[in-house]
Parts: sequence; structure tokens; C-alpha cells
Amino acid sequence: MKNQKTLFTYMLLLVLGLSACKKALELNPITEYADANFWKETSQATAALNGAYTLLQAAMGPEGVFYGEARADNVAQNLTSLNTESLNLLTNNVNPSLRITNWSQLYAVVNQSNLIIKNVRLMSQKGLYANKTAEYNQTLGQAYALRALCYFNMTRIWGELPIVTQPLKDATENYYVERSDTAKVYNRIELDLDSAAVLLPTSYSPSQTTKALLTAGAVNAIYTDLYMWRHQYEKALTASQRILNNTANYSLTSLTDATALENTTYARQFTHGFSTESIFEIDFNFAERGARSFYIQVYGDIGFQPAFQVSVPLMTKFSPSDKRATISYNERRDITKFFDKTNFVRSTMDDKNIIMYRLSDILLLRAEALNQLNRPAEAIAIVNQMKVRAGETGLLPSDYSGLNKSQVEDIILNERSKELCFEGKRWFDLVRTGKAISVMQPINGLNNEDNYVWPIFLNEIRLNPLLKQNSYYQ
Repeated sequence: MKNQKTLFTYMLLLVLGLSACKKALELNPITEYADANFWKETSQATAALNGAYTLLQAAMGPEGVFYGEARADNVAQNLTSLNTESLNLLTNNVNPSLRITNWSQLYAVVNQSNLIIKNVRLMSQKGLYANKTAEYNQTLGQAYALRALCYFNMTRIWGELPIVTQPLKDATENYYVERSDTAKVYNRIELDLDSAAVLLPTSYSPSQTTKALLTAGAVNAIYTDLYMWRHQYEKALTASQRILNNTANYSLTSLTDATALENTTYARQFTHGFSTESIFEIDFNFAERGARSFYIQVYGDIGFQPAFQVSVPLMTKFSPSDKRATISYNERRDITKFFDKTNFVRSTMDDKNIIMYRLSDILLLRAEALNQLNRPAEAIAIVNQMKVRAGETGLLPSDYSGLNKSQVEDIILNERSKELCFEGKRWFDLVRTGKAISVMQPINGLNNEDNYVWPIFLNEIRLNPLLKQNSYYQ
């Protein structure tokens, strides 16, 4: 994985020399500033926003996969891998010396968002956005949404967080910030989502950018995920319904619309990106912009020594008729979901987009909410939608009518495990539903809920005396 610097080094230096992103965007990103001649034109604010997406690339490629998969049961160690960090995570030897425990790159996105929020408002007060209301709303709304997304991901990983809402620019500022409890972090996330929701459009032009930028649909996806994390099921249903109502932008892909399985729209959403099912994905393109997601270091042909292979427990969940298995992995246990199956060339496979949210994810979260609200038939109808698309037979009422809420939840979680495997969801599913210990203890000995959160990187604690290590790791 990439070298990770400390939170406040990123905040103060604002990251030098990161490569640009965007096959969907044309403007170059900006991540460093000279106050005397910046924030003078609206195009500069747009470039700063592109810079925030570039920083998100750096934070999530491939760390997002490690956070959501490496401590769960969908993946197993590739024994030929040279990646020792993945073994530590799989065996639950999570410790504050591991580079993956450093939150600095996510805080770099937060700081870039803070800069945009502060300066775009000032620019508007100076009249620089006169007759540019849509541009102002979109720039400011995306900054709020980016900050919310990062804080949400960080609080799921580390729990309590320092809440920073003002940009840090130089070493003269006091950057010692103590951690706030999760209730305050959740409140900050909701406030930012509320701000973004009234500013962002449902789509952009050209249409491809609708999937590469944060939209009203993406905000509702984050809302849904947040409400499910907090067990606020009615709110999750409301937020997810807004996505389902947007049929112009979101529809399920198919596993039967091409002769070859790898050419179906379902398979191509992982290999080519920007499908009808996508709600928000982080856009990478190495050939055009030099941006890499590093997925090939995590998954792929075992001959290239990726960190993981598919686990036996996951393979046993797929029935022989489930077409998703063929797409997701092969007989050698290589994880192939994100890579072309024909004419595999490693050098062209390292810029696959990271899908943060897609419609199937939201539907299955909705199924969980329906089950928790004592509406199991509606929940299973969503599960059956996934099963039938994959080539399986749907469940009958007799298959679940005698089950309790937890058992129906297991059905939904098993479906999420198959549908969303290797997309960075499984660990969070297990923690959210309180099933992490029962699933993982036989595999790696997990036996303490305090162990759910990750430790804070040692260097962060050395730099900030107000930070206290999570209790399990003290």
C-alpha cells in the first residue's frame, strides 16, 4: 500500500504532487494554494473540488477495501502474497503500528473540504458567484457531502474522532484537537448531509459525471447507510425510497443481456464502471491521468501475488446456479470480480473504479430495515430480486415464515455477502448487526466488542497529546 503520512502533516501541507483523477472531469485538481492569488475565480474553486476527489482517491485506493473486507470472512490470505499487513488484519492482529490505522489521508479530504466550504462562501459574499447559483450550489454541496462521507467512514473505523470544520493552513495554528464522542460525530455528519441535500442536483451533464461526483442520490445513499448504522430504520426507509424513486438515474443491471457472462451489464459495472446501478464511485484512469486504485495489489490473479483470495466460507454460500460466483472468483480462488476475464493484462488492470454505493447495496440495506420493522415478506422480496437476477430460485413463504427476526437478518446478510463481496462492505455489515463475534471468533478469535474499532496510529498520538488511544489497544 501507499505510504501514509500523519493527519496534520497532510492538513498543513495539503498534499504535494498528487496525480489528477477524472476521466469524467476535465479540470485539473488543485491541492495547494497561495492565498494572495487564489480563490479569485470560480474555476479555481472547481479545481479545488477536483483536488478533493483526488485526495479521496489517495485515501480509498486500496484502503477502502482493507477497512471493509480484511477483517471479515469473505477473503482469505493469499499464501504467496508478500503483504504482511493483510495477514495481521485477517488474524485480528490489529495494532497501532500498522500503516492502515493512520487516518491522515481521510482527514486530508476533510481539510480540503473545509477550505472549499470557507472560501466558496467568501467568494459568494464578494459577488464572484453572481448569476452562477447552480455552480455555487454544486461546489459547496459536494464539499459538504465529501466531508460527511469521510467522517462517516472514519467513525465506523475509529469511533470517536477529532471534529475539524475549519481549514488548517500553516504551522502557527493550534491543531491539537481532542476526540468527540460518536454522538457528536453523527450530528456533524447529519448536518453536512442536510446542507448537501438542499444544494446538490440529481444529475450532472455530461451524464457520466453523475456517477463520479456526489449527487442528491449519493447523499441519500450515505443517509441510508448512516441511519442503518445507527439503527434508525424508518429514516433509512425514507432515504432509500428517494433513491428508488429516481428511476431516471438508477436501475439494476442484468446478468442475461449478453451471450458471454463477462459482457453482461452486471459484470461490466465492475470492470468498466459507471453502470446504471452505480450511485457513486471513485473514478480512476491510469492511461489518461495516472490515477490508480491499486486493486490489483489486493485482488486478481494469484500468480501476481495479491493480498487476498476468496475464502472457503464465501464459496460455500453460492449455489451452482448463481452466476455471480463465476464473475467474482475462479477455480484457483483468484478474486476476478473487477478484472477482465479474457486477455488479462496486469498493467491495464490497476485503475478500476471503487464503487462506494450502488443500487443493490441500498436495496439490501432497505431489506434489513424492513425486517427490523416486522415486515419480513417485503424484506425477502428484495432478497429474491437479487437471487432471481443471479439465476437462483427465490425463497417461498414457507422458507422463512417460521424464522425469527435474527434468522431473517442472516438470510439478508448472506445475500449481501454474495452480492457485495469484495466491495468493502462485509466487516461493516457484521459490526452493524452485532454478528462480528459470532462469525469471526471461530476464524480469528475475535471476542471483544471493544476490538471492533481500529487503533489510532501511534504517530498521531505522538503528535497530538490530546488524543487518547482506543481502550482495547491501551
